[in-house]
Amino acid sequence: MATDARVLIVDSDAHGAQDLARLVEQYGYPAPEVALSVWKAMESVEDSLPDVVVFSLYYPNVDPLLFCRALKQAHPLLPIMVITSSGASLGEIETLGVLAGGLDAVLERPLDEARFLAALQEVLARRKLLTSSSIRDVAQTISNREPSVELAARTILFTDVRGSTQLLETTTTQLFFKELNYKLTQQGAVVRQFSGDVVKFTGDGLMASFQGFERLTQAFRCALKILELEKEHAFQHLPMPFGLGLCDGLVVCGFVGEEKQERPDIFGWPVHLASRLCGHAPAGTILMKKKDFDRIDANGIPHTHAGFLELRGMKEPVECVQICLPTPTEPLHHG
Repeated sequence: MATDARVLIVDSDAHGAQDLARLVEQYGYPAPEVALSVWKAMESVEDSLPDVVVFSLYYPNVDPLLFCRALKQAHPLLPIMVITSSGASLGEIETLGVLAGGLDAVLERPLDEARFLAALQEVLARRKLLTSSSIRDVAQTISNREPSVELAARTILFTDVRGSTQLLETTTTQLFFKELNYKLTQQGAVVRQFSGDVVKFTGDGLMASFQGFERLTQAFRCALKILELEKEHAFQHLPMPFGLGLCDGLVVCGFVGEEKQERPDIFGWPVHLASRLCGHAPAGTILMKKKDFDRIDANGIPHTHAGFLELRGMKEPVECVQICLPTPTEPLHHG
């Protein structure tokens, strides 16, 4: 049976992964992509979303299950199948699967090839029948659970003052920091208004995190509101223009610092990229991946194609979109 569905196989056993990949390909699917670790799987998903993910899970290693939860947050429509080791209790795995955010199929070893292929067909067919409301409900339920896992889907937003060194040279230190604190306090309130959390302040900016089904849209609206406030108050306070960058993806949530002084923090590729985008954003603009921009309803928001940017730490150039707000006399247009 020929199909164009793209399969991602995650298995630490290279031989087992290749055997499974050959089986899938023989059945008429395109050659599957193989990831030998959860981290490689994260990179693969961020680069190109597959149509189904197949984990070969060796119980009791729960890392893949944590990854499943994060994947379901980020992509509720993505089917996830798990193949357990022969010594695992299927009931326990299914329970863990529910806690991890829901698995679409759980199969035991030794693997019955016919059963696996049938299950693969079934989860792909079921995906097409899901309604947008059911997807939203599942994603929101997962996001509302206690954030006790290490992997999660988040949209990260950075803000940063442009030309802070020059500003310090044109005013007193006291006035600069009074104004900076005012603006960052204001931005923090906007972040909370759009259901986000301020992760930390970064000197002359902040890092915020948004979760849930609407996280990318909420982060984008938050960023627009921050730009609006800057325009409204441009002549009332010390000019302090900000650049903003945002990125959606799978991150690592954890605590850093010594015991009793530790604080929550977020790490990962989306954090790194959001920070780099913020650093490249001109004053009064938002810079984001085109792939993220295409996922939101930005009708009527002026934007330009920023091209493929070479960003430090990124293996490949990143296609970006730049968003700015029009002045009162500036007509809306699309780049």
